[in-house]
Parts: sequence; structure tokens; C-alpha cells
Amino acid sequence: MNAATVALAATALLQLPAPLDTTVGKVFLALVAFLVVLTVGRLLLSVAWKVALVAALGVGVFLFVTTFLL
Repeated sequence: MNAATVALAATALLQLPAPLDTTVGKVFLALVAFLVVLTVGRLLLSVAWKVALVAALGVGVFLFVTTFLL
């Protein structure tokens, strides 16, 4: 193999469409992005749910104390 053959092969490979430039590739990228968003959202919602629960309990205790004990 000489340098001209290697250069010709490299040029031929660069002219091929990338796998992600096809319609199926774009759908795959969209699904991967969607899964990343779902995973991050699931983690954030689990934390937010716990914070909301603690806040509701705190406000409930405050309401009880100010209504019946003061």
C-alpha cells in the first residue's frame, strides 16, 4: 500500500455519510436525549418530592403550634 492508496481510501471514507446523519441515526439521537432527560427528571423529582413532603410537614407543625399552643 502506498501513500496515494491510503489517501484515496481516507478520502472515500470521509465522503460517506455519517451513521448519525441518516433518519434512523437522528431518531436514535433523539431517543437517547429523551432518555437522558427522563433520567435527570426522575432524579430531580425524587428530591423535589422529599423536599415538598418535609415542607408540608413543617407547615403543618407550624399551623398546629400557632393554632392550639399559642
